[in-house]
Amino acid sequence: MAHDFDKQYRETVWVLDDLASKRDLPAIADFDFHFSTAVATAQPLAAVSALQSEGFAAAYDAETRDIWVPVYALMVDIAAIWRHEKPMTEICLRYGFQPDGWGFSDASAVNLV
Repeated sequence: MAHDFDKQYRETVWVLDDLASKRDLPAIADFDFHFSTAVATAQPLAAVSALQSEGFAAAYDAETRDIWVPVYALMVDIAAIWRHEKPMTEICLRYGFQPDGWGFSDASAVNLV
């Protein structure tokens, strides 16, 4: 089954709107994007390598079998988030990983000042 990027985009919009309804969001923040193993034949090293070759600081956690991609100093708006989330997802899908959400990293508190 093909990945539904329209649904993923709508979910990203919903998450950002939901967060904004609960608190004031900074203009710029640090983000963590997560991708989980989708198939037994997932290729974590190839996925991380492909992400890194596109400029993303990706890492694989063998214990959780997830890929984590931090993005620092990103504008907190849907266009900026999607400009990162979509290409990361395209890469991860090729290697057996699926998007598993994103959030503000703990370091984002420094951006509230």
